[in-house]
Amino acid sequence: MPTSSHPRPRTKKRAATPRVGLTFNLRRVPAAGAAASDEQAEFDSPETVRHIHEAIAAHGHEVVDLEATRELPSRLAASPVDVVFNVAEGMAGRARESQVPALLELLGIPYTGSDPTALAVTLDKALAKRLVSQAGIHTPAFVLMETGRERLPPGFELPAIVKPLAEGSSKGIAGSNVVETEAALRKLARQLAGRYRQPVLVERFLPGREFTVALLGERRPRVLPPLEVVFVDPTRKHPTYGFDNKFAGTSVRLDVPAKVGARLAREIERVARAAFAVLGCRDFARIDLRLDRGGAVHFIECNPLPGLTPGFSDFCLIAAAAGIDYRALIGEILAPALRRWREQRNERRRGMRK
Repeated sequence: MPTSSHPRPRTKKRAATPRVGLTFNLRRVPAAGAAASDEQAEFDSPETVRHIHEAIAAHGHEVVDLEATRELPSRLAASPVDVVFNVAEGMAGRARESQVPALLELLGIPYTGSDPTALAVTLDKALAKRLVSQAGIHTPAFVLMETGRERLPPGFELPAIVKPLAEGSSKGIAGSNVVETEAALRKLARQLAGRYRQPVLVERFLPGREFTVALLGERRPRVLPPLEVVFVDPTRKHPTYGFDNKFAGTSVRLDVPAKVGARLAREIERVARAAFAVLGCRDFARIDLRLDRGGAVHFIECNPLPGLTPGFSDFCLIAAAAGIDYRALIGEILAPALRRWREQRNERRRGMRK
């Protein structure tokens, strides 16, 4: 991982070039291999941090690495930055992804990505589903469970998939998460709630095709061609894109761009764009979708802090297939924050002249 030198005095020549902080949480527990664990699956590896750092620097910026620990406020005071490229997942709690952006807003530092409200809403899968459903977007029927003894809604259909409420990177999701009986559902709900210390989402399982969509931009984001997760193991009755699939590359093939007809492509884009807007996303996000038995597109979840590991993360694979290389992708994500920084700087200058 690159290290940053001590802050240098800012000359007049460099004053127009913003100093960019890179906030992240560093993965110290492997997510693949013999010692694999999902404990820190959402965090970034040193290699990913290095790739992002180098891509930002390639655009001519001085980059300051800022691990998002509890010392981050003092680090920001000691190494002042103008703009932050944020990929930090946060340390703990249901709203952990909003912790760093909330701190940056308190300090008046522009940053990449969605604001604290959007990050908190999207991490809570049930809350996100309620919002998109109210906006008329299809999403599978669901119920929340904390003990496994909660009553199922009338007419709730099985099979169902059971997963932690507020986790990313497919933490807690495996092939065994799809259950066909109420007894199995309740048993798994108790196990996952205990292991991850949070409620679990019990959602009607959709048997159709699975897609993920990358969006880039602010109010009118560009929707890139979708990626399809193709399940290649014929022995799996209810295939899911789980933790092992993502980090060990088992039982799936990623087709990007997905092979879809014009009508389905338009519907995928419409649903992804609508969910992005309803959830208040900004700059970039990834929307996961799945089809029901009849082919209708359903919202599954939104990730406003998608992984950015080149050649591995879905977002990067989609961008590459769309002709956007890694350096350009990082530049596109950073560009809106730089615009907000310039607007803030100009506003301050106008205030000083009054």
